[in-house]
Amino acid sequence: MMSSIDGRLNGDRWSEPFDGKNRDILFAPYYTISERLSPEAHMLGRNTVQIHFCPKTFDHTGLPRAVRPEPYLALSPAPRKLVILDPHGKIFYDTNTIMDSGIIAVLGENVSEAYLTHLRENDISYLFAGADGHDLENAMEQIGTLFNIERIVLEGGGIVNGQFLKHGLIDEFSLMIYPGIDGLAGIHSIVEYTGNDDERPATGQSLELISADKLENGVIWLYYRVHRKTPASR
Repeated sequence: MMSSIDGRLNGDRWSEPFDGKNRDILFAPYYTISERLSPEAHMLGRNTVQIHFCPKTFDHTGLPRAVRPEPYLALSPAPRKLVILDPHGKIFYDTNTIMDSGIIAVLGENVSEAYLTHLRENDISYLFAGADGHDLENAMEQIGTLFNIERIVLEGGGIVNGQFLKHGLIDEFSLMIYPGIDGLAGIHSIVEYTGNDDERPATGQSLELISADKLENGVIWLYYRVHRKTPASR
């Protein structure tokens, strides 16, 4: 992930570089560092995908639910995979690749049969994470078993990151800090578990700093390993 110094995610809101450089230049390390982590797949939440890649929404109105929801493995030749968490099957696809990666949709079993047909017609793989699409542990097991994927870079957004933290499914944190600030209360941050005030999603999980590097243009890269002292709640 990359954030401002106050942990906010929306790069369009961050203050400008002090030396007048284009902000995009400072974003470049995000992609190079991501590749250094040697992932077999990347993972994004539905909202992030619709904002940046696939803005259309699939209309399920009046459509019957899937009869026997079973995983589907597409024949996409793309060696890299992009896992998209879309519990309600909202994304309408015009392509089966994003950023040159073959798509794997993680769905809830309550999606419509027509939506599954839409995915198959576009040669998009899919699997199911329980009835509501939020059984993340089950989804991760299927991704490993069906696609032989063991190392995934989770790229948010913050709510998705929070869900994975709560379920004890994060092994490492890679955080690049942009030398700027947002400053406004309520803007999405890098980890946002949406729960009750008495919940502590990081309970039993501690961070060990592996490295801290100053990159070009004042960007800082922090790399942590997660240690689990007790089983995280599921």
